[in-house]
Amino acid sequence: MQFNKPVSNPMLVGSIELLKAEDTPGHRKMFEEEAMKAVYLAPVTVKPAPEPDANGMVRINPGSQVQFPMLSAPDGKRFFMAFTDWSELKKWRDEDGQQTLAMSFDDYMDMLFKKEAGGKENPAAGFVINPFGGNIAITREMAMIFISNKMARMKK
Repeated sequence: MQFNKPVSNPMLVGSIELLKAEDTPGHRKMFEEEAMKAVYLAPVTVKPAPEPDANGMVRINPGSQVQFPMLSAPDGKRFFMAFTDWSELKKWRDEDGQQTLAMSFDDYMDMLFKKEAGGKENPAAGFVINPFGGNIAITREMAMIFISNKMARMKK
């Protein structure tokens, strides 16, 4: 994970558009592959706010609190947000100084399946890609299917 890194995912955005236009096995496979390769912008709140070091590098200090806002679906399920680029993030919140982490599919999986203190499951049902644009939710179950499909492809 990197703090406030520029991110762009034109192939993922294209695969979302194709899938929305025509849901075919080929388009689903392309979307799966692109979703798993992508680097996403995850909005966060870091306290205390990181400051640049002598070299201008911004790093999150050990012991800092990192909070990930979530969206609630009408059924009450909660999802982390994953944006393909800054223009998609600005559809949610267009303000200077929005803190972000650049995160991979695997980073989201770690958050979703990591047990909290006391063995409690994370309350998130998944993550949603571009919730104010393409709006595609990746549930825990879908993520496991993606991983299973990837492993099957690797065995071929």
